[in-house]
Amino acid sequence: MTSLILSVNVGDSDVAYGESGAEYIDLDLINDFLIWTAGDDTVKDGMIDVPSQTQLTNASPIIPLLGESDLIVPLCLLMDYSAETGEPHLLEIQGMAENAQYVFAFRFDGATATEPQLEVWDDDTMLTIEKYVLGGSEDTPHENPEDSMVKAVCTTIALPSEGWLGTAIAGDGSTRVVGLNGGLAITEVDGKDLYANIKIVIPANFSHPAIETFSLVIRYTWI
Repeated sequence: MTSLILSVNVGDSDVAYGESGAEYIDLDLINDFLIWTAGDDTVKDGMIDVPSQTQLTNASPIIPLLGESDLIVPLCLLMDYSAETGEPHLLEIQGMAENAQYVFAFRFDGATATEPQLEVWDDDTMLTIEKYVLGGSEDTPHENPEDSMVKAVCTTIALPSEGWLGTAIAGDGSTRVVGLNGGLAITEVDGKDLYANIKIVIPANFSHPAIETFSLVIRYTWI
């Protein structure tokens, strides 16, 4: 079986995993999670303990008014349950939403039968995309993946470019996912590191404020 480790760049340098100067954290997929936020004096890099609902509300980004530009949520923080300190703490993921190549790393230890692809769903059942952040609507329940606020771009080969738009991802299907290896399966017996950048863009005058959770999924098969 080919296994995957998800790592995030928490250092000051836009360098690949394992290179000199690289600082990455490997995620514990049972306990760790990501928080996209505007941040404030409490919810920030270095915060100890898990933010409360009130703290997250206070640190939420403000929806831009009609006529203003869409808002790129400025921070992505890792809630890291560190084995070193024994305490949960927040760490800022470096390069998120910027013209940075090495931000989210997907580290495979063997070959795959299909190209690994990045998807996003309401939760880990991978059945629905009904939440506002993924293009859903409570007013007239339906799914609009093209309206997903979650944007992603493959950066395995190169930088994404200044002001990158990315693909709106929600659910599965060719227009709802981001392939991470140029359309190819991983053929290296000892595996390969793939990379992406991910951001959340809130449309101006969006009418439904909310704090929502969602699940990022890497789908692949192996021989």
